[in-house]
Amino acid sequence: MNRLVILLAGTLLVVGLAACGGEPDGERPAPSEDLPPITNRIDVPPAVRRNLGITFAKVELRTVARTRRVPGHFELLPEARQAYHATLAGQIELRVSQYQRVAPGDVLFRIDSPAWREMQHTLSERVTAIRSAKARLDALAPRSRAVAEHAGRLVEQQGVWEQRMRELAALGEAGAGVRSELTGARAELATVATALAEVREEEAELAAERAELESEVRGHREATPLLFAEAVGEPVAVGNGGAAAAHDLALARAAALVGVPVSELRAPVGDAQDAKPLWRSLDRIDVVAREGGTVEALEVTNGAWVEVGEVVLRTREPGLVRFRASGLQADLAALADGLRAAILPPGGGAAGGGTALPGTLTIGLEADPMARKIDLVVTPDAGARPGWARAGVSSEAEIVLRGTSEPALAVPQASVIQDGLSMIVFRRDPKDPDKVIRLEADVGISDGRWVVLASGVMEGDEVVHHGVYELMLASGSAKQQGGHFHADGTWHAGSDH
Repeated sequence: MNRLVILLAGTLLVVGLAACGGEPDGERPAPSEDLPPITNRIDVPPAVRRNLGITFAKVELRTVARTRRVPGHFELLPEARQAYHATLAGQIELRVSQYQRVAPGDVLFRIDSPAWREMQHTLSERVTAIRSAKARLDALAPRSRAVAEHAGRLVEQQGVWEQRMRELAALGEAGAGVRSELTGARAELATVATALAEVREEEAELAAERAELESEVRGHREATPLLFAEAVGEPVAVGNGGAAAAHDLALARAAALVGVPVSELRAPVGDAQDAKPLWRSLDRIDVVAREGGTVEALEVTNGAWVEVGEVVLRTREPGLVRFRASGLQADLAALADGLRAAILPPGGGAAGGGTALPGTLTIGLEADPMARKIDLVVTPDAGARPGWARAGVSSEAEIVLRGTSEPALAVPQASVIQDGLSMIVFRRDPKDPDKVIRLEADVGISDGRWVVLASGVMEGDEVVHHGVYELMLASGSAKQQGGHFHADGTWHAGSDH
């Protein structure tokens, strides 16, 4: 492979010389005093960078000596998946397609359910029962007043006849003939007493009926306060804490089946004059998305009949992921929950031209005794997720172990190349982004992907990453001859353009 690259470089060099009107080596004139001085700077205009595939990586402060890189993959968080079930048996009308993006509140499917119509009928019957019980209770009041008035009159009559009997008895003791009148008075008193007893019995029956109706109405009010308020046209009862009594057993069950709040189920629908609560006018049940996500799978076909509890569709939120890696048990002494970590893009972080995803480390619950490894879970920080952070994508995570090692300036290992006995790095000229500066790298410790540079660079500088081999070949010739790149990426030794 190296021989092929050398042959290709030699071919490009010959073609470049020919294109510039150069002569063969044996006929090239001696360099003149007008040639520019040889420097360690190389022109790399945009066309050259594009043709040679030159990319740059930033110099970073990294704790290379205390960094562990572990392989792993992204996986979905448990809450990233949502399954939507049929709360009632019925016919399904799908409103979304597979891989469609949905937002919270979007309608996913509709259910045409006979069971819901039975529920509506039950609620209507409950309202009717409330109105009937309240009406019968209200009707007892005038009846009770009438019976009480009748009883009062009978008591007065009873008193009159008792007084008449006492008077007749006094006359009889005085020798007057009042036997027949006394007999008649006793009969009238008995009739009044019988009528009063019947009235008292009716009062007792009314009291029992009132107690029964009051108990029935109280039961409706306590079990279904919202339906009760709707049935009798009263405001919703307020509890001791000042909150509305919203725990309505009947409406709560209906709201759970429909999947909407009770308040929405009670909301009036239609014109103000003929407004009805939603539960009366609702024809089909709309099932809406609880969370945002993408429709992962449709478990039934459009128009299918489903039973209660059957899964209709599933969604997932691709951005809710974590990174599960496999670490060595030997590193456990230097690992701890809460350590900072960075998930590298496929291809390797800055070395691959991407930005690492920061996160927090959590050590797995169990280790593998045979492989002597343990799961290391990195949870990304809150915020937007890059497109490559998806379930199943393999990459690596960098974990900074506990210790006292200080960060040092480091560059990707692939940005440093050996030229003879020297290690070379090409730093982008801070004053001219179309030039690079060839430097002998004062390398330090390396973790296999990043290497420490002891001098020559500062944090934030850029070094050549891809294309460093071509620059090394060109700069090796330039040290003796000077030269330049053409826009097509070919190198021309010499000063003529």
